[in-house]
Amino acid sequence: MKVLYIGCYRDGTGWGNAATDYILAMDSVGINVVPRPVKLNVRNPEIPARLTELEGRDSRGCDVCIQHVLPHMMDYNGRFEKNIALYATETDLFVKPPWVEKINLMDEAWVINNEMASSSQNCGVNVPIKIIPHATDFSKFERGYKKFELPNSQDSFIFYFIGELNKRKNLEALIKAFHLEFHATEPVSMVIKTNKYGLSPDECAGEVKSLCDQVKSDLKLYPSLDDYKEDLIITDFLSQEDLYRLHSGCDCFVMPSYGEAWCIPAFDAMGFGKTPICTNVGGMADFLNNGGGVLVDGRVEPVSGMIDTFVELYTGYERWVSIDILKLMKEMRRIYNMSRDENKEPYKEMKSQGLKSAYNHSHEAIGTLIKEALNAN
Repeated sequence: MKVLYIGCYRDGTGWGNAATDYILAMDSVGINVVPRPVKLNVRNPEIPARLTELEGRDSRGCDVCIQHVLPHMMDYNGRFEKNIALYATETDLFVKPPWVEKINLMDEAWVINNEMASSSQNCGVNVPIKIIPHATDFSKFERGYKKFELPNSQDSFIFYFIGELNKRKNLEALIKAFHLEFHATEPVSMVIKTNKYGLSPDECAGEVKSLCDQVKSDLKLYPSLDDYKEDLIITDFLSQEDLYRLHSGCDCFVMPSYGEAWCIPAFDAMGFGKTPICTNVGGMADFLNNGGGVLVDGRVEPVSGMIDTFVELYTGYERWVSIDILKLMKEMRRIYNMSRDENKEPYKEMKSQGLKSAYNHSHEAIGTLIKEALNAN
């Protein structure tokens, strides 16, 4: 079997990284995969050498076409024995009409998590749906990294966030929870690693600081903003190696997002034993279901505030999950206390379970799942 894989793996985004790992997962189990890129931005990231080698393969004679693009970009082609739609959604439904129509032209739909499968069915997708989780290079969790140097955080327990600066990530919830739960005198710190497309690192840092200051001002916990614990903000570009060093130097990852198809930083944090605390939604609900971190429930509410997207997506007709900040505070305190407890075994077991859970998504494990899906009728 020869597979043509069309995806945005040269875009330098989370979506692109996911595509890269899917391709390498297939290659790891001997699937003859031929990748071809679709460019949606002007970035020119470095990609694995093996991926470049695979691009050199001849695309003639492919039996299967996997289109890992936005559904409105998909196109059925009768020359292939099987056309597969691989896509991600992060709300309870997608109301853009061409999406369902395009997906239903395909032979199969591949989605990333269980919630997406239900959402797709509720939207009217009527072709067979298979759940193919993200893959990862498991070896990265077994290597040692020099810890990322963070100012004013010595002897502190470090909570941290890695994600884009947009409404869906719900960074405001983390800022509230951290400053409400932990007094400024306690040995804890919070690191925010973020970026925003179209803003320079300095401009993004200014926007994050304004958000932090506004939250603190609204909370009115201390007489002056200077009395709060300092927020450590990183907006410079970090290589993958530096991101792994950041994971290594921190203690507990927090992702209070309204919706996530997967969330690679949360998954990586789990694999590095950083006990991620995440909203009980999407891919995070799947890969943290067996332990290695904490899922926090929230309430379902209409989507709002996602203005920098396609006009038909992330509208108020869709719903996502708003994390319960009081429960988030409680879990942050619990993980912090576990790390300080004289009996470290429960904390060590939670951290080690993260590595065990990550192993289920190695290139070989997901590659085997893909091979089974391709060979099934």
